Amino acid sequence: MQLADPDNEAFSDWFAKRVHSARLRLSVSCGTLSFGIVMDTDYTWGKEYGSIAGTEGMTFHEGDGTEDPVLDVTSTLHHLNGQLLRLVFHPADCHGVNATLAVELDDLGHYGAGGPLKAYREVLIPAPLG
Repeated sequence: MQLADPDNEAFSDWFAKRVHSARLRLSVSCGTLSFGIVMDTDYTWGKEYGSIAGTEGMTFHEGDGTEDPVLDVTSTLHHLNGQLLRLVFHPADCHGVNATLAVELDDLGHYGAGGPLKAYREVLIPAPLG
């Protein structure tokens, strides 16, 4: 999954890295979401490395990035896309049930012409087998 300007403007990579922020809301119908999981492989001899999951550069409005049914955050599009690469779905209470991931992006009026614009999509997550 990758976020883009809801105004569908044809901007290149430089634009996505600007300091303007966007607000992202992720929610699941069952289970929880995390922005990555810290594991032993993220450390060598007690020192953390760049692969470690983190939430720096984000303002949380709901959830904290660790096993939340709803994540509502503000950051740059570039940073939000980086966090989505580490998004983890925890299907703890979804046995035999398909889950729906709802994604809402609000450009807060920073991108494109006109005022704020929102984009909304849903993604089906098939029930885990076994």
